[in-house]
Amino acid sequence: MALKFYDSPFHVNHDEETASKMVMKMDLSIMLSRLIESKQWTQAQAAEQLGVKQSRISDLVNAKIEKFTIDALFDMLDKLGFQVSWTMSSLQKATVDITAKTTQ
Repeated sequence: MALKFYDSPFHVNHDEETASKMVMKMDLSIMLSRLIESKQWTQAQAAEQLGVKQSRISDLVNAKIEKFTIDALFDMLDKLGFQVSWTMSSLQKATVDITAKTTQ
């Protein structure tokens, strides 16, 4: 899944930097929520797997993105076996590529 900075509803009420971070956190939270759902984990099971409290999973699945840092969301993805890499072709364009780690 590639995350990209783009105009969003967040850009109406927030400066560009804040809005772009909110978009990224929303995209990450949706990805994590879908992964948890695909594994058919309860919130308690997801919390155990991700090393957080069940209330954090509740915040995640209820899109309370203001309670998370981008780092915290990346940490959760790492615990699920994903690797994050950044690509920056110019100062105006940046993408994040999140791929599942493969064991060799």
